[in-house]
Amino acid sequence: MTLRPGEVVLIRIAFHQTPGGKLRPAVVLLDSGDDDFVGAPITSRVRQSNYEVSIRQWPEAGLNMASTIRVHKLTVLAKSEIVRRLGELATSDRTALAEILRRAFAIQE
Repeated sequence: MTLRPGEVVLIRIAFHQTPGGKLRPAVVLLDSGDDDFVGAPITSRVRQSNYEVSIRQWPEAGLNMASTIRVHKLTVLAKSEIVRRLGELATSDRTALAEILRRAFAIQE
């Protein structure tokens, strides 16, 4: 399975407090072609962080409610845990995500 950056998937995420894990949406950031991908979790809970992106066009992303991408919680996820594809980020949401990623990972001199 090949994933595209900006694609939103529903994935089973293991939590040490919850046996069997929970289903959560995540946005794909990188698929290098192996069994895993780099993703960022998506939450409907609003928090105050400089590293979160509000998804403005959340219905197009296949989400049920207004949600936020938590860029500071990037993780490597197994493709085998994907339950289904939900949708894709709109161009404006991808642009906002790219800006936060640049800011978060820019090397300061």
